[in-house]
Amino acid sequence: MQRAITFADAATKYIDAHEKGWKNLKHVAQWRSSLATYANPVLGRVPVAAVDVEMVLRVIEPMWTTKTETANRVRGRIESVLDWAVARGYRKDANPARWKGLLDKLLPAPAKVTKTVHHRAMPYADLPAFMVQLRSQEGNGALALQFLILTATRSGEVRGARWDEIDVANRVWTIPPASARRPTRRTPRP
Repeated sequence: MQRAITFADAATKYIDAHEKGWKNLKHVAQWRSSLATYANPVLGRVPVAAVDVEMVLRVIEPMWTTKTETANRVRGRIESVLDWAVARGYRKDANPARWKGLLDKLLPAPAKVTKTVHHRAMPYADLPAFMVQLRSQEGNGALALQFLILTATRSGEVRGARWDEIDVANRVWTIPPASARRPTRRTPRP
C-alpha cells in the first residue's frame, strides 16, 4: 500500500535530502522558489501519487514559449521530485514529468522554442588592453576572470579551484573529475 504525501511535502523532503550535495545556497533557494511559484499552485496540495501528465502540463505549458528556460527547469525539478516519490514508495506510476518519450511528444523542444543567444566575443586584438584594465582592479572577481582567461576554462571550474590542484612551479592546473566532467590539464599562458 502506498503512503500518502502531497507534492509540496515531497518537494520539501526531496530538497532537504539533496541540498547538502548542491553547490550553494542560491541553488537551494532557486529550487524552493521555482517550485513554490510555479508548481505548488497547481500540484502543491495534490497527493504525489495522483500527479498526472495533464497537471504537469498545467504548470509548464503557460510559460513554455515565453519563459522556456524556467519552464524546462521547473519540469526537470518536478520530474526529480516525482522520481524521489517513486523511490520512497509514495508513488508507483511512471513519471508524468519525464521529457524523453513523454512530454517531448506533447511540447516542442526548448531549443526550438527559444534560440540561445550567446554574448559577443571580445575581439582578440582587444584582449591585451582588457587584461591591463583587469590587473588594475582590486578584488577576487578580477583575479578570477584573469585566471579564467589565462587557462581557457569555465567559470565553474575557476570558482571551484583549490590550491592543491595548482602546481605553481610547473605552471600546471590539474582539474580533478569531481570539479569537471572530464579531467583536464590546463597550462596558464605567461
